[in-house]
Parts: sequence; C-alpha cells; structure tokens
Amino acid sequence: MANPKIEKGYIRIANDLWNEILRRNFSKRQLNIILFIWRLSYGTGQKDCVIPTLQTFELAGLHKQDARKELEFLTDCAVLDWDKESMVFSINKDYLHWQITPNTKWKSEPFDQLIYMNIKRKNQRQTTVNHEKKVRELRTPTNIKVRKILTNTRKKVSKTRTFTFVKHLPQNRQNPIIAKDPASVKTYLKTLKITDNKEIYNNNDELFREVMHFYRNNLQKGITESPFNHELLTQWYDEFGYDLLLAAMKVAAKREAKGVKYIESVLLNWKNAGVRTLEAARQFEKKFSSKKKNSQQRSSKKNIVPDWYTKYRKEKTQKQPELTQEEKQRKAAESDRLLAEYLKNTSN
Repeated sequence: MANPKIEKGYIRIANDLWNEILRRNFSKRQLNIILFIWRLSYGTGQKDCVIPTLQTFELAGLHKQDARKELEFLTDCAVLDWDKESMVFSINKDYLHWQITPNTKWKSEPFDQLIYMNIKRKNQRQTTVNHEKKVRELRTPTNIKVRKILTNTRKKVSKTRTFTFVKHLPQNRQNPIIAKDPASVKTYLKTLKITDNKEIYNNNDELFREVMHFYRNNLQKGITESPFNHELLTQWYDEFGYDLLLAAMKVAAKREAKGVKYIESVLLNWKNAGVRTLEAARQFEKKFSSKKKNSQQRSSKKNIVPDWYTKYRKEKTQKQPELTQEEKQRKAAESDRLLAEYLKNTSN
C-alpha cells in the first residue's frame, strides 16, 4: 500500500497557476510537458530545470518529434522559456501573457463557489473535530475512583478573589501596524470580482472603454481575447487618438475583418499618407476605395478577352514589310483585272 508523505518532498505552486492551467485549453501532451518541467524545477527547489535532450521527454510520454513541436508551440505562446543552447526550461508564471485559448465551458463564478463550498466543509469538519476533542478532555476518566469521604460542609468558602479582572482599552499607536504578508493582500483581492480577461486599461477613460466595447462586439467574435491585443489597442489609442482608432475599427468591421491585423494595416496606411484628422482619413478611404474599384474593373475586363483574340491582334498589329515597286504594279494590275471582270458581269 502506497504511503506518500510530504517529508519526502512536495511542490509548492500557487493556486492561481493551477486555476489558469484548468482554465486554458491545453492538450494532453502540453500538460505532460508542463507537469514534467514543474516536477524537475519546483520539485527540486528551483525555478528552472535542465533537460539535456529532447529524447528525455519520452519519460513524460512524448516522442522526440512531438516534444520538439509542442515545446516550440508553448514557447511561441509565452507559456514556457526554453534556452536551446543550455537546454534550460522554466514555466512563465505571468499567465496574462499566455496565448492559449480558454476552455469554452469555463466560468469563474461557479468555480469560486465550488472552492468556497469545500473550504466551508473543511472548517466545519475541523470545528467538529475540535469539539469532540474538547469533550473528551472534559470527560471524567473512568479509572479515577470517587472519594468515599464526604466533603466537610462546615468549611467556609473564601471570599477573597483569587484573580483580578483587568479590562484593557484600545490605545492609538503613533506608528500604525502595516501588514507585510502578501497573502493578506491576495486574500483581499480574491474577494473582488475580477473578469477573466484581466483588463489592463484605465477604467476611468470612458472613450477607451467605448473603443473596447466596439472591438468586442464587432471585431472579436470568434477570436480568443488576449492581453497582447489589449496592449496593441492601448498603444494605438495613445498614438492615434480616439477618433482615428475608432474610424479604423469601423473600416475593418465594414470589410468584415476580424482581430487587430486589419486595423494595424489601415492605421499604417494612414500614417504613411500623413493622415492626422478624421476628415483626412475619410478622404483617403474614399480615394482608396475608388482606386481599388477601378483596378478590379480593369482586371475583370482583361480577363474576359480570350487568348486567341489577343494573339490575333498582336499578329495584326505587327509591322508589315514594305512592298517593292514591281510588287505594287503587280497588285495594281490584279486589282484592275478583278474590277474589269466585275463590271463585265454586272453589265450582262
């Protein structure tokens, strides 16, 4: 029978990381890699670990080719750091930068309620155990016999107090005590209703909130929300302002684009063209649309013309060689003969 004990070692990992692992849609191979690196790093009291070869990941159930592919994917998604020269691996604790799609069924509120229910269950069981322990301590031992000698009823009870009751009043300290334990701050923050996307913009900026609202309702549908996109939108908001950024997003929505890639191309075209105002942006888009429409019409007309006609026109437009004087006289005589025959036939 197995008998695991923490005396033989254990891994200390913050619950926030475990929650994020559950929230993200990792594959089985990716989870095996993360747990394998955690065991070799945090399990040995270090922040990173050394895995000499990719073949070593066979211990976690991955072939060498699959391990390389998954490691490069997790590195690109900012989940882990991989030094390919020294083969040192570590998990990125800043999960806000993870580019992994969340589980579609994940909801923070039911999960928090489930955590609260289990913590409450633990406290109730602990209270019951402490109560039973106290009752056992107060219970009279069975091995102690009752005295047969009666208590002396004539002995008076002493009226002197055996102790003094002191009432301590709170005192104002000159230097107030400040909690230095970060766990207390985390406990307070956990009580706040923080959304899953961990928005990093200033909530007091109404205009920026309007930009984010338009982005979510028109350009983000079907795309995973990531802090990187929020960072780009924040940067463009500071650089171009509310009017130009919202106008670029409307252009992207009109052309049924998704995400931030098309917005970036529109803003870059405006920047190269020197567009600084909303009216200049409208004039630029109007010219761009008409130019694009004309080019499409020319290309469509060009595609209608068949190849044989193009070849015929090319051959026809080629420069014909000049005729000699003798050839000109022969052609003129041939034309006169044909004309004479025609006139003779018509007169008959």
